[in-house]
Amino acid sequence: MIGQDAAPQSQPPGTLFVQKGSPNPFGASDAEMFLFSGDAVSAPITRIVPLGNAQLPECQLPLAHALRIKLLHFNDLHGRISCFTQEGTIPIFSRVAAWLNAKRSRYAGDEYTHVLAATCGDEIGGAIFDELLGDCVANFQLHPAYQLYSRAGVDVGIFGNHDFDLGCELLAHAIEQDLRFPILAANLIDSQALAAHFYTAALFVVKGVRVGFIGLTTPAQTHPDPDEPQIITDPMLTIRHLLPAIRPLCDVLVVLSHLGHRLGEQTASVAIAGDVELARSLPPDSVHLIVGAHTHNVLNEKGLSAENIVNDIPIVQAGKLGQFVGEVDITVQKVAAVTHVRLTTVADLPVDPIFERDFVQPLVQRVQPEWERVLGRVAADPDLSTDAVRNEFAAGESAMANFISDGLASEARRLGFPVDFAFIDTSIVRMGLDAGGIVRYGEWFDVMPFVDTLTLFELTGRQLDELLQDNAIRFDRIGQPHTERGFLHFSREIRYTITRDARRSQMRAIAITVDGASIADLHQRTFLAASSSFVRGPAAPWETYARTQKSHPLIDIRQLPHTFTHHYTRDLLVKHIIAHDGVTEAGGARRDGRMKVLGTGD
Repeated sequence: MIGQDAAPQSQPPGTLFVQKGSPNPFGASDAEMFLFSGDAVSAPITRIVPLGNAQLPECQLPLAHALRIKLLHFNDLHGRISCFTQEGTIPIFSRVAAWLNAKRSRYAGDEYTHVLAATCGDEIGGAIFDELLGDCVANFQLHPAYQLYSRAGVDVGIFGNHDFDLGCELLAHAIEQDLRFPILAANLIDSQALAAHFYTAALFVVKGVRVGFIGLTTPAQTHPDPDEPQIITDPMLTIRHLLPAIRPLCDVLVVLSHLGHRLGEQTASVAIAGDVELARSLPPDSVHLIVGAHTHNVLNEKGLSAENIVNDIPIVQAGKLGQFVGEVDITVQKVAAVTHVRLTTVADLPVDPIFERDFVQPLVQRVQPEWERVLGRVAADPDLSTDAVRNEFAAGESAMANFISDGLASEARRLGFPVDFAFIDTSIVRMGLDAGGIVRYGEWFDVMPFVDTLTLFELTGRQLDELLQDNAIRFDRIGQPHTERGFLHFSREIRYTITRDARRSQMRAIAITVDGASIADLHQRTFLAASSSFVRGPAAPWETYARTQKSHPLIDIRQLPHTFTHHYTRDLLVKHIIAHDGVTEAGGARRDGRMKVLGTGD
């Protein structure tokens, strides 16, 4: 049990309850830990009520000598604890574990330094190890990340948006079974299943220094659990409510954030505020550090950059998928200040052979048969190869794109959604397959590595016509380097021709039909389309350039009315593959002339 006393079920707004906690025995076990819970969303915190023997310590500053808090951090592993290849697995998290252990061993007994370790969320979603989670409590096996992070000595963490993909009941069960450190989520409310399993803030007391943490989760790209909804609220309002009460209790205050770096980021949606906007809004001297996540930014690779100090608050983030781990030194004597920041490339770290053998390999052995499970054959079509996907996916009709868009439409209908067609953008696919070979379950994770979900868009025929005109502008042109422009591929119901002009702005879609009817006769009709929750996300940089530098009249597809579902697009395509004995012509893996190109403008 992390908390030693249960907080009251009824937690009135404006009140925080504080209890003693039990630190992770594999982490900062010599620290005192206090955990805060309560509603910091509805009203400012005006009262802190201790539970049991929770006696908060007084400030001991100035210290006789400087103390260095060494905060180790990582984020957005998305279940990638090892990388599967056809030649075997490549260790990832056992390198992180070795790094954590080496840091703790190096400073064990050092009266001038103390190590704390944090993870900033999105521990699942996108790797074969997700199979161990099951889809309900009855078939849950274990939470790989929570189990391994606990054993490696992580001290504190937060929820990422994809951690809720489990659903609240299963997430709560995973925390009960496998977690040995507190999860913070100050702006999460109204989740009965999770209520006893997360905290608003935490305070660690190390060598007389009080180090506080507040956890914030993004309201973007979370899909409410239909059985037990959680509400993720405005992080700016929440922290304004919390700071006056929490800050006087801390010598060092760190925000662990899964908000994303800043509004308008290209890699993930940022809602209300990112870390940059948060830092700008904070009172002077209130927060010493923001440790970020969600948008997968690699910040301060060569040391703390001036552009990542906002309102005198350093902002750090360590990429994604186990690429980097981060280290921040906070020096405390009379006051506290960040004095050093660095990132380390995980691939350059040694493997902890004992951790790999005892904790990672048993999980690998559990999921290996599932990774190797053959789904079917692959048609002998060069369009399905990795080279074609990476070089020609936005340059014309594609058998791979046809298979995926047709499959998405088919599977959406099978689920009962009355979709008229489907569309995907080129960023949904990152690799191809061995044309003429076989496709394994694990290989499809490489083809579609993202944790995007089926999303239903509503649009009129006129809007569809405009969307296709917009799409023509995004087509890869002869003689120009490829970049991600968000070119869309449509399922078989949509047929059209692109006229390739010498100027991008003059490219057009003509002869557009929907199920054989001319688009001109369908402008007043309303259509339901299936797509991905991340559609056109990676195209944001080009869209900004095209609008500002080229004045292209682009459409923001995310402004169309849309509904998120709880169905992973990757899982739906796996079902489509199995139903058609592989990535086959019968499932749509062929060119059928649905998109034609006229002209040779360059």
